[in-house]
Amino acid sequence: MAWWWMLLTLVAIIFVLQLVVGSYPVSFGDLLHFSDLEDTGVRNILLQSRLPAAIAATVGGAALSVGGLQMQTYFRNPVAGPFVLGISSGASLGVAIFIMLAGTMGTMADSEWGVIVSSSVGAIVIFLVVMLMASRLNSPVSMLIIGLMMASFINAIIEAIQTIATADSIKSYLFWTMGSFRTMTLTQIPVMLLATGGALLISITLVKPLNLLLTGEEYARLTGLNVSRSRFWIVISTCLLTGGVTAFCGPIGFIGLAVPHLARGIFRTSDHKVLLPGVVLLGAAISGICNLLTAIPIHGLVFPINTITSLIGAPFVIWIVFRGRALR
Repeated sequence: MAWWWMLLTLVAIIFVLQLVVGSYPVSFGDLLHFSDLEDTGVRNILLQSRLPAAIAATVGGAALSVGGLQMQTYFRNPVAGPFVLGISSGASLGVAIFIMLAGTMGTMADSEWGVIVSSSVGAIVIFLVVMLMASRLNSPVSMLIIGLMMASFINAIIEAIQTIATADSIKSYLFWTMGSFRTMTLTQIPVMLLATGGALLISITLVKPLNLLLTGEEYARLTGLNVSRSRFWIVISTCLLTGGVTAFCGPIGFIGLAVPHLARGIFRTSDHKVLLPGVVLLGAAISGICNLLTAIPIHGLVFPINTITSLIGAPFVIWIVFRGRALR
């Protein structure tokens, strides 16, 4: 019980820090007396920038961490993450087409909703392909191979598009691939919450099937579990979680891969009744910390979120591999 209170407190503290820390000073007093705040500059910074970013980081970190937990259980692979099904690559293809091809026809390439819609369409197309394959394949290994091959194929298409795109459009696309919670607006938050919230509800219903899958497919079937149907819903949930975050924030790396392992180390269990809420809180906290670090300019430079997550996550994943922390 102590761990839960500590994590809840940590998430709350990090959320508040995301509101006050940045290049423009905002005091805790400004937050406490926000309704009476007369400084319109501070009000705009909080409402238009820092609050949406803090919500996106909290929700996005939780969603990606749950997606990573489900994929590691689904594939029984400790280095599986929420992007192994190719959803992120599909979103990237949609944005690449919008920015680097359609963008050359007008100014719509600068539209924030245009990027979100194109990313969503790309993710949905791959989602439908993955669902079709999931309904026909019962082998997680086959799904993993197909996901990796689809990602490789899509990346090849994106590279082909880059050869005919303008320098400015390539730069805009690369900026999107770096990921950012700070591009979110208050009008986008409800849509993101709807997409990820529904997927998280599905994940809650999958706790028992996930625990049974850990014991092995044969035993799970003996207990009466419909393995094919359970895996189908695990894939749907992960696709929605991944696509919902990627569409709004870009591909955020390493959080979904590293957080489930951190949760297992803290709680000393593989029980998803414990791990699911654990990764939600840990993912929200770690994602918030990474977002917080991007708000601190170092020598006038502001690092993208994926730079921070890679610097933190890559050494952690390497440590996991050397320790041999495989799923049991």
